Amino acid sequence: MKKTLVIVAVILLCVLAGVGGVTLAMGSDKMLSMVGLGQDTPAEEQGAAQGQGDAEAGQPRKADAGDMPVMPFPEIIVNVTDTGINGRHSSRFLKLNMLMVYDDTREGADRLLAREIYLRDTFQDFLRQLHVSDLKGSQGLALIKTELLRRARAVGHTEAPVEILIADMVVQ
Repeated sequence: MKKTLVIVAVILLCVLAGVGGVTLAMGSDKMLSMVGLGQDTPAEEQGAAQGQGDAEAGQPRKADAGDMPVMPFPEIIVNVTDTGINGRHSSRFLKLNMLMVYDDTREGADRLLAREIYLRDTFQDFLRQLHVSDLKGSQGLALIKTELLRRARAVGHTEAPVEILIADMVVQ
């Protein structure tokens, strides 16, 4: 009797963990719509898909009137330092594809577009100073996003930059 109860409890915990993982991966709205409890809005999804094409073309875009524009940056490839097992320093490549979300209602937002090459330059300066160990895990990703956002605000002389979104980050 006790073994059966333990087996049922383990199976129940596994199922709950699986549902939680799927919910985390898909998002709660999509999970709710999948089981029939939420509302799926195909018009919003279609608008977001159309807006993505504009972002890939290198132009700021707005998906809806309530959304903030996105400034895509060309792919950045820089050298970063790595320390091998024997303690020797070597060079590795960091490839980064990113976008910057900004609030166009804030003062100075128009300066961001004009200063895009300066933003890219300051981003590259920061990224070149990194060590491979700085890039590990979610803490490394948070460090990069925070520092790039801080630099975007400093170069643009505005608080309009809201978020840095990283599409791809590869360390060779």
